[in-house]
Amino acid sequence: MRGEWISYSALEKMGPDVLRARISESPAQAARWVEAGALNGLIHAQIAWGRMLIEGHGVPRDPQAGLRWFTVAATAGSADGTNMVGRCHELGWGVPVDLTEAARHYRASAQKGHAWAQFNLATLLLDGKGVPADRGEALRWYVRAARGGNAKAMTMIGRYCELGWERPPRPAAALRWYRRGAMGEDYRGQFDYARLLLERTGRLEAALPWFARAIENGVPAFCRNIGAGLREADPPALRLLARRALERAVATGEASDLRAYATALAEGLGAEPDAEAASALFARAREIEAAVPEAPAPPRRPPLRQRLARRLRYLAATALR
Repeated sequence: MRGEWISYSALEKMGPDVLRARISESPAQAARWVEAGALNGLIHAQIAWGRMLIEGHGVPRDPQAGLRWFTVAATAGSADGTNMVGRCHELGWGVPVDLTEAARHYRASAQKGHAWAQFNLATLLLDGKGVPADRGEALRWYVRAARGGNAKAMTMIGRYCELGWERPPRPAAALRWYRRGAMGEDYRGQFDYARLLLERTGRLEAALPWFARAIENGVPAFCRNIGAGLREADPPALRLLARRALERAVATGEASDLRAYATALAEGLGAEPDAEAASALFARAREIEAAVPEAPAPPRRPPLRQRLARRLRYLAATALR
């Protein structure tokens, strides 16, 4: 396939769905097709090629080149490309972090109806990053993103309702919005829905599957927080979930996460103890810690008498010049 010539008509037939399938099946082989599509002006291919370059997915990582392709797509009028230029400025992909510039691109894309740009802009407005903090305007963009199907925006609307941002707390509305986010596979929505469901109704059996889904879908750092939060819970089923969350957090490769999971195994958190596995994890944590060079100790200040003597010698020397 590598030496096969790729016709423009073949590229035209390769829509976004086919493109995603090719990339997921064989990134290295798909790279030639995606690059060819990008060079031939197919906007969805330009964005996919930019992503592959940013992530080093099937090609050597080149964030600067990825940003250039997003810019090409944005210049052609792509809201998706404009949003990705904003991501580059927000996260420092191929360019220094510039939250003001990120917000500018998010707003331009959001005004075209791009749901992810609407969510990204809302988050900057909520946190006051790159733009003045404005919780009311952030909510308006979250609502528009949610209408566009963005599950994370649905979860954030639930948070507004639960915490009473912009209007008095409405726990029932929060529960409904968290459920929408959970159904959309947002792991934070799944956790918040399970948590509020348990708090409001006490229905442990209904909450457990959502806690489990949040753990399986969540990033390792989020799983670390779930594990720490659930490990002291009374129902044994929640402690078992805490054990699984701490296991998922080990993927960070950090010694502290290895130790936390090892401690859970040694203590028998939620299940039978596993001393052998715990011992192996503790050993790995020690290896990681030993491989990290110790920070140099700060210079010790000489005793006051020595500092005074040094200062007097300096003054004497300068006075004799």
